[in-house]
Formats: sequence, C-alpha cells, structure tokens
Amino acid sequence: MHEEVRLTVGDVSILDICREIEETAAQLYRYFAKLYEDNQAVSQIWKKTAEEEDEHAAQFRLASRLHGSGMQVLKTDYNKVKTVLNKMQTVYEGVKASPPQLNEALRFAISLERALSEYHISALVTFHDKELARLFTSMKQNDENHIERFEQVVHAFSVA
Repeated sequence: MHEEVRLTVGDVSILDICREIEETAAQLYRYFAKLYEDNQAVSQIWKKTAEEEDEHAAQFRLASRLHGSGMQVLKTDYNKVKTVLNKMQTVYEGVKASPPQLNEALRFAISLERALSEYHISALVTFHDKELARLFTSMKQNDENHIERFEQVVHAFSVA
C-alpha cells in the first residue's frame, strides 16, 4: 500500500513564509516600476519581474495548500526564512523611505535575485513525487532569467 508523503505542519508554515518573501519581492519590483515609470522599457521589466515573483508566490501557496503532499524533506528552518522575510520587509520599507537611483535599484535587484534563488521551492524541498518536482523547478530558472534581464538593462542603459 502506498504511504502518503507529507511535510510536517511546521514545515508547511515555512512554505507560507517563503510565499511572503516572494510577495514582498513582487511589491518591491512594483514600487520600482512606478518609481521609474518615466522610462517605459525599464518600468515594464520591473512589472514583468513582479508578475513572475507573484507566480513564485502562487507555487508556494499551492505547496502549502497541498500540505506538503508529495514532498519529503524541507532543507531550511523557520528562523532562517523568518530572518530573510524580516530583512526583505525592512529593505522594502527603507527603499520607500529613501528611493534609490535606477542604477542602485538594478544592482540591488541582481543581488536580491541571487540571494533569493536558494529560497525557492526547488532548492528548499526534496520531492517524493517527480511530477510535482518538475512543476516547481521552473522558479530557479526564472531567477536566473531575472538576473540576466537586470544585467542587460544595466548594460543597455550604461548605468553600471
């Protein structure tokens, strides 16, 4: 008989915090889109990236709703992800209080995307269900695309 593999309730709460991290990144990128709306091309990049962060948040939301079904092991702990969330929220509030120049915002986004790549579900969870694993593996590739996109903007606008 097949035994259902699930994460613990505590692990599922970690997935919820990871969703909040993604939502905070999306809010930050939407803020940058509005802040730099005078440059339509750059503003669109911020908006597109925010939408992709929303998709990442939706994946964490789905994983949480599945109560970890098909997932075996979570490779992080509550305190670590809670610290990341708190830092993200503090940075977001700081950016709103003192808006950066475009070049600073782009450099920050590149750094942020590199740091957050380890907090995506494909990096945090060992999956029991291979099909479920495939569903969630796209997030890491999206982050690499985000970094590449921001680096192209830095290069194209010579703001490096």
